[in-house]
Amino acid sequence: MEHYPQPVEDYMTANMILLFVNLLWIFVAVWSAWGLLPILVIAAVLNHLISRLDHYRRERDSTLGTPADNV
Repeated sequence: MEHYPQPVEDYMTANMILLFVNLLWIFVAVWSAWGLLPILVIAAVLNHLISRLDHYRRERDSTLGTPADNV
């Protein structure tokens, strides 16, 4: 008897909502403690890191080729 992998539910939307909620309360806590300037710095750093991650993943995916090449 063959066992095929069962499809897994996609929790991407729930994870994105939780990420937004967590970032929101952290930003509010930092803003109330130190003001707006640290929030702008943190936001710029996060934006830079996300851009670097996107660039890295695009480079990695472009060098992998198509799935048919690996067969």
